Amino acid sequence: MTRVNIFYGSKKKFNEIIPEKYRTLTDVAYESDKNSKQFYIVVEGENKKKTNEERTTIKNFVAGSDEYAGVSEHVIINFNNFIAKFEVENMYLHNPPIQISNQVERLNEDVKINYQEYTQLEVAHLQTINNEYNNVIIGQEDAKNELIQALFPLTIEAREKPVVILFYGKSGVGKTETAKYISSILQEPLFRKQFSMYQNNQFATYLFGGAHYEKSFAKDMLDRESNVLLLDEFDKAHVSFHSAFYQLFDEGTYEDQNYNLDLQKSIIICTSNYSSLSEIEKHLGSAIYNRFDKVIHFSDLSVESKAKIGEKEYIEISGNYNHFLNDDIKVRLEESYKYCDNVRQIRHLIEDTIALDIVSKAFI
Repeated sequence: MTRVNIFYGSKKKFNEIIPEKYRTLTDVAYESDKNSKQFYIVVEGENKKKTNEERTTIKNFVAGSDEYAGVSEHVIINFNNFIAKFEVENMYLHNPPIQISNQVERLNEDVKINYQEYTQLEVAHLQTINNEYNNVIIGQEDAKNELIQALFPLTIEAREKPVVILFYGKSGVGKTETAKYISSILQEPLFRKQFSMYQNNQFATYLFGGAHYEKSFAKDMLDRESNVLLLDEFDKAHVSFHSAFYQLFDEGTYEDQNYNLDLQKSIIICTSNYSSLSEIEKHLGSAIYNRFDKVIHFSDLSVESKAKIGEKEYIEISGNYNHFLNDDIKVRLEESYKYCDNVRQIRHLIEDTIALDIVSKAFI
């Protein structure tokens, strides 16, 4: 009897539970395809060659999440028939498509299903954010306080659904950096999708699922290493795609025609460059707007905030270049910070000034 282990989670964690020696789905599918094309010529009077050979024994069979896209649809749809060609002792399936998991669970008695345990937000994490946030994201004290309020429900043990937050404000004032900071507090790499890249019909296939070999949002989320998800520039997605997120934002469940998953106690952050709540509701629509647990405004940077950001960035950049400006140039540089709109512009200004100073002194 085959012992089946189904694991839902990241590739990194899956690789930690599989045995050292195994055969892959890709390898086994290739062997099966090769064997199906073999034929024998029997000459009269000679010993007939046995055509129905015994099944090959596989001690450990492993199917990684990326391998399903590389096999034929026949293997996916008829997985049990495909695997029955071999004598498999232990099977390890990583984020299998619904078609495979349903077949395996239906016909195998010994099936263990495990889910990756992501770091859960605790009050101690919020205390760290409260104490350190302003040193990392400068000029967003109000946003910090609202963020702590929005995240607090996740510290309640009975809470299972995710917290869904929309950050809005000008570009480069700390929205994306805040999402990165939260994931760093939980010591997990941020799951990030840039929605400005999805502007055509392929996005519909990506969200709602297409052929088993095509990329999908659900599969990417199954493979994630973090329970902090950033949907950057969410406003760039066409409103016709918003229905794909209704159940995800409400209950933390997501399903397409190939995969389904639960994102319990996750943090889902969307960003936009809208300037007001009325503008957000007008363009996104009430159906998606009302599904955000919190909508947090990131303010324009004050002159004082720009000066602090400039000081912080200058120390880092000058250290990287191992080059420091003389006092006169540095004072003029600091005066220029107030004309910048965001962190990105301040950083570019410092880099350009230091680069020009290095080059000009090289010819003295």
